[in-house]
Amino acid sequence: MIGLIITACLLGFVYSAAPGAVNTEALRRGLQRGFVPSFCVQIGALIGDLVWAIIGLTGLALIFHFLDVQIILGVAGVTFLIRMAWLSFLDARKPVDLNWNHSKKEQRDFVTGVVFSLANPFGIAFWGGIGDGFATQIVGMPLLDKLVFLFLGFSVGAFAWCIGISALVAWSRQFIGEKLLRGIFTVSSLAMAYFAVEMLWTLIHSTVYPMFSHRLRLKSSQ
Repeated sequence: MIGLIITACLLGFVYSAAPGAVNTEALRRGLQRGFVPSFCVQIGALIGDLVWAIIGLTGLALIFHFLDVQIILGVAGVTFLIRMAWLSFLDARKPVDLNWNHSKKEQRDFVTGVVFSLANPFGIAFWGGIGDGFATQIVGMPLLDKLVFLFLGFSVGAFAWCIGISALVAWSRQFIGEKLLRGIFTVSSLAMAYFAVEMLWTLIHSTVYPMFSHRLRLKSSQ
């Protein structure tokens, strides 16, 4: 049981630390406005991940096997990433004031993190695979107990990453000038655009392309 919890904690930490849109946006907002905005984005994304976990570890995951649902989620995710890339591009060209206080935007930061996570339709595949893997571990323990320990361990590991990276980003603000911050915003915009293109390509390759290939095979067989 202890090994299961440790493994789940490490999984949550590594999963949250993986380079991606969430960490890119948390870095951008944290460098601009400090610890709280970065932490809100990270916590929002964690909430979204846990929603995917509940869906992936229960029978609700069957809903997302429908092609139409996958396409809708994929298009929504690509659109959201493109929008964030554009906003980051605009921020790189605006006057930067590192002393601004944007406390009213904290709720928006949290919602952004949630949307970032939920807009990734491939989280369901991750949690489906993880659930099957953990279900075979620790003989003699009920399946529900295994999933509870997985859920709690993952949350602890991911939360540790949220705290650590947000504190590191906030601390590094003292070394960031306006020109460097503009450069980071530009790189962030390019990274978001890349993530959008990557998600679009994966969506086409995994859903749209097989659908058209199947229809072409049906027509050729007639």
